[in-house]
Amino acid sequence: MRTRDKILQTALALFNESGEAGASLAQIAAEIDISEGNLWYHFRTKRELIAALFEELEQAIEHSQSHPPADPGNIVSYSDYPRHCFRTLWAFRFLYRARFDMVKERELAERRLAVTARVHHHIERLLREMVRNKLLDATPSEISELAATNFIITRYWLDYLQERYGLVQISEADLQSGVKQISALYRPYLSTIARGQIAEAALPGRKAARR
Repeated sequence: MRTRDKILQTALALFNESGEAGASLAQIAAEIDISEGNLWYHFRTKRELIAALFEELEQAIEHSQSHPPADPGNIVSYSDYPRHCFRTLWAFRFLYRARFDMVKERELAERRLAVTARVHHHIERLLREMVRNKLLDATPSEISELAATNFIITRYWLDYLQERYGLVQISEADLQSGVKQISALYRPYLSTIARGQIAEAALPGRKAARR
């Protein structure tokens, strides 16, 4: 692994654990056994390092959004996207929890807003696609409301689990519980076709086939 990648990986782990203010450049350098001068060669300031981690977050979101559902005509295929969202949120949780000042840290604050808008708009696109494929019965205004609620659940579900149950680590079962919460949001809007697909996917034989 290149030194720059080691720095980013280590910084992300430390920032996630202690917050951005809880880990200095010197601590990051010591963690990977390099001199602070070596780290400065790649990142002169902590803000440069955080900006690079933002780029990694944006790339992760791009990767997730560039993969359409395996079967756009089947409601079950859409559950992969919230799983990816939860994994990305957990991997970059310090960036989501940080509060960047719009005056003092304008660039980072604007990038945070852009990430939020991008994810929100993608959720709306997926919902419109579900309506076109006759999987959801929802009006344009309902789609807007559902997208906002979906985003709120996705954004704060893992924080809720930590605050409600004191979890230190997040498991795949915890991610799946978040997917179920989002599924419950859409239940009143499911079409007869979508309900049939969900029932079919729940059959023991179908589960075994997917594994």
